[in-house]
Amino acid sequence: MPKLKTKSYLKKRARVTATGKINVRRNAHKKLLRKKSARANNAGTKAQYLNKNMEGQAKILAPYGLK
Repeated sequence: MPKLKTKSYLKKRARVTATGKINVRRNAHKKLLRKKSARANNAGTKAQYLNKNMEGQAKILAPYGLK
């Protein structure tokens, strides 16, 4: 049986928590932070998880699991 390909971008950007949720980085928290409000900067540090629909897709893209 041939090995399945794993999408490298998902391996680099997501990880699985102990409860099985897939944790990803929040969008727009790397650039132009001085122009954003303190509230927006603080919101960018909070955890973001994929919803149930996207979890199924992530498992297809990473057939052997994530770290």
